[in-house]
Amino acid sequence: KREIAAPGDVAEVVAWMKRLNREAAHLATRFGLRGATDITGYSLLGHGLEMAEASGVGLRLDFHRIPFVSCARKYAELWAFPGGASDNRLFYASRVSFDSSIDEANQMLLFDPQTSGGLLLAVPPDTVNPFLEEAARMEQAVWQVGEVTDQSGIEVRP
Repeated sequence: KREIAAPGDVAEVVAWMKRLNREAAHLATRFGLRGATDITGYSLLGHGLEMAEASGVGLRLDFHRIPFVSCARKYAELWAFPGGASDNRLFYASRVSFDSSIDEANQMLLFDPQTSGGLLLAVPPDTVNPFLEEAARMEQAVWQVGEVTDQSGIEVRP
């Protein structure tokens, strides 16, 4: 909306948004996963909270493991967030704690609403390695970004 995005950055973002979740969803089904959500307008943190709260658990996320398109931090430093990011932060922030080393721009990236942000899957610990191996064999981009806890809310570590 601010018309500051470079054409190459737009192309990268559009390429990621055009990726379908179908193969990842099939993989999740094959492994019997029951905890899953697509990351869209309520952000990674919003959808993660909904999923965790519905299951009576919490999440611990490792910021350095969360994938971003290569230009995300550049635009975060310019504070080029849609209004929905601030709305998400206002609504969810009381249930999220951030390590003090994670600056405000990087925190906002996790509240940023997505058009097509992929899937958040809860993979049981004893299934993680086989799941990651099969995803690699299928050439599916997956990242282990955290873990389920018995605490409420979301804790974001560096």
